[in-house]
Amino acid sequence: MSAPFPDDGILYVDDEHKSLKYFEAIFGHLAPIYLARSPEEGFSLFEKHHARIGIVVSDQRMPNESGLELLQRIRAVDPRPLRFLVTAFSDLDVAVDSLNDGLLYSYLTKPWDPQELEHRLTKAMNHFHLVHEREQLILDKTDAIQQLMMADKAASIGILSTGLNHHLRNALTVLRTFHDLLPFQLAEELESQPKDTVFWGEYYGEVGKQIDRMTSILTNLSEGTKADGLRMQEGVDLSGILTQAGEMVLEHSPHITYTVREDTAIPPLVGDPQKLAQMGRFLFEESRSTLTKGGAVEVRLAALDDGATVEVTFMDSGELIPELDLERLFDPFFVRANKPEELGTNLMACYLTVYHHGGTIRAARTADDRNAVIFTLPVVPVEDPDTDYSRRRLGRVADFRHQDLSRAEAALTA
Repeated sequence: MSAPFPDDGILYVDDEHKSLKYFEAIFGHLAPIYLARSPEEGFSLFEKHHARIGIVVSDQRMPNESGLELLQRIRAVDPRPLRFLVTAFSDLDVAVDSLNDGLLYSYLTKPWDPQELEHRLTKAMNHFHLVHEREQLILDKTDAIQQLMMADKAASIGILSTGLNHHLRNALTVLRTFHDLLPFQLAEELESQPKDTVFWGEYYGEVGKQIDRMTSILTNLSEGTKADGLRMQEGVDLSGILTQAGEMVLEHSPHITYTVREDTAIPPLVGDPQKLAQMGRFLFEESRSTLTKGGAVEVRLAALDDGATVEVTFMDSGELIPELDLERLFDPFFVRANKPEELGTNLMACYLTVYHHGGTIRAARTADDRNAVIFTLPVVPVEDPDTDYSRRRLGRVADFRHQDLSRAEAALTA
């Protein structure tokens, strides 16, 4: 008969060899058992396997370190597994205080009764699964809501870009024509060079740059919102595309190093290689702009969901983006305090490229204080990723998870 909890083990720490032997023999049918003869060995096992451990049971009185001290260290590594303390009657006050402080899920007194302990371990494991299911439900709903928000934002940007193009294109055309004709008109009317050629040269050049900048913004807004402009192809090598993008952007930046690596094997994608290449260049340019004193850019790719999704993380060691700016980084008209001359149209274009491929994108800060942009792409995008698709997905997540939680809650009350 297979164990009822094959994916979540129980770590038992005790310096008595017989206790370890009996525990594994009695409860090995419930879940995988990890045994440790000392706090040091128990902590090492937990660090290595904590993602596959649901319950930790530790004796209180052991050489070098008490069970409570061990459980405190274990909680600092990963607070999710439920913690039991095995103690003598003389230590009950300490166990009760630790229970009230949240360090312990429960405690046992020696000698423990096998039948009672099995019931308590089973109930605790069901509780662990219920909490895990709820956390997963929240993550799934958050992902679906992000899709809805991306759809709404993409639609809003599309409406905005249409209006801006209609009203501003003609005005920019007039300004560009005037700008291009101005030198000839000046030469014809003055019949000589202007007195202050430096002023006119610099001012004239700056006006031209601003016209080009506004034209570029409108172009990015217009092209980025056109989902029907994608040219989807099979067999897209995303890792190769990002490597080439890094070479192109950082070719003349010897003070910046970069790496592109696959944490797991990445399958070929279905996508628009030109749009993905443009996104790669924009992200490398964003990193380069923060690395004014040099540094490193690291790009990591990993396959998720059994190879159905690819996650890409861009990280750089440059000037940190303020926490308050991270959520607004992809807004086209957000102006950053340290870059007042720049608008976010490039990152907005990345946002829309990811969205039209059916993925998600966000800005974050890593645990070691690096800037990061993290995006996911489906290996095979759904057709027309839109708001209706996101709402259907959100509904499916709620239906499936509701069934799972109902079963877990029923097990807890049994």
